Amino acid sequence: MEKVILVGVNTSKSTAIFAEEIEECKRLCEACNYEVIEVILQNLDMIDRQTCVGSGKLIEINELCENLEIENIVFYNNLSPLQISNIAAICNCDVFDRTGLILTIFSIRARTREAQIQTEMARLRYELPRLIYSDNHGDQQRGGSGVKNRGKGETSLELKRREVERRISNLKKELKALQTQTNIQKAQRIKSNLPMVALIGYTNAGKSSLMNALLKINHSQEDKQVFEKDMLFATLDTSVRRVQFASGKEFLLFDTVGFVSNLPLDLIEAFKSTLSAIKEADCLVQVFDSSSTQIEYHEIATMDVLKKIEANQLPILNVYNKCDLIDERTKNDGIYVSTKTNEGIEELLKRIEEMVYPTTEEMECIIPYSDLSIIQMLKQTSTVEFLKDEDKGRRIRVVCSKDVAEKIIKYSVGEENE
Repeated sequence: MEKVILVGVNTSKSTAIFAEEIEECKRLCEACNYEVIEVILQNLDMIDRQTCVGSGKLIEINELCENLEIENIVFYNNLSPLQISNIAAICNCDVFDRTGLILTIFSIRARTREAQIQTEMARLRYELPRLIYSDNHGDQQRGGSGVKNRGKGETSLELKRREVERRISNLKKELKALQTQTNIQKAQRIKSNLPMVALIGYTNAGKSSLMNALLKINHSQEDKQVFEKDMLFATLDTSVRRVQFASGKEFLLFDTVGFVSNLPLDLIEAFKSTLSAIKEADCLVQVFDSSSTQIEYHEIATMDVLKKIEANQLPILNVYNKCDLIDERTKNDGIYVSTKTNEGIEELLKRIEEMVYPTTEEMECIIPYSDLSIIQMLKQTSTVEFLKDEDKGRRIRVVCSKDVAEKIIKYSVGEENE
């Protein structure tokens, strides 16, 4: 592994969140085969437009690079072309920022042609302004001036720009052709009338492991298992599998690319076709690593991406994975599961079935006047129609789930208490 120094500047975030994001950046470095041997942090009121960090801190970084023979510096902050150029010139190192790091990981992990195209498009859009700046900056360092030299520089720059833009255009055409096939498959899925469920969540929360656990419960063949590994962005491609409930009913389960905080906009744009599987789902299963200390932070990051792709209004079931690694279970808004021990997997399937195949019952009830608060509770979960007031209480018609029906069965017309 290549040795790197990780640098981060905090201008406004809380200490806890900043520490979590730096830790995440370290994991991004590891995913790129970089070994972080030193972390340098600085608090500033605002980022230095020339070098990101302050001048004194940059001298410290330069000395560290010389003493430790470091050739690569990774910045947690996204850098402008000017900042990258200035830092590289002073420290005599290759300089990368967080977005560049994520793009490198995506380039390494992309397995299907569609993911490869989307990643390359995002990288080209990211590199274009840096390429242009590098060309201009190189001319200045060489002392290029005057009409003659400027003309040559502009011609060289224009050729580079056109080459990149031509490549992006060709990639768009190839992606469109691939998406035609994807749309055919999508139409076939819709025609099947099977509910669609998407696994979403922070990268490395265990979505692929959960999909495989659900497939094993379904006695799936080995070749239906999806790729899983304990690393960031192990999954970039959307996998879809048919899963059967114990009742015999079926649904389509999608495994999607994981999210990180502040996912670069170019990546969201490039992966819109992949993320579209989320928008088309009937419900979302949001997977958390229950052993993480930053679950709330991960949820904010996930919801941020859902808002950007306009999928934040879909029904969501929270699943807390890796429960075998924790002692306390403090969350009561979802299900705890372990893909290692299979704890909670069958219960999860039941909950998904309730969401995509809701069973309802219609019943008439007489609610005693002393228990009228029950009607307000019913209105939150069921359809309630007022019929009339009687001596014993208020007669209503309720369309509700099986679970709710069991709770109010004692009020049902026809029961002994009527």
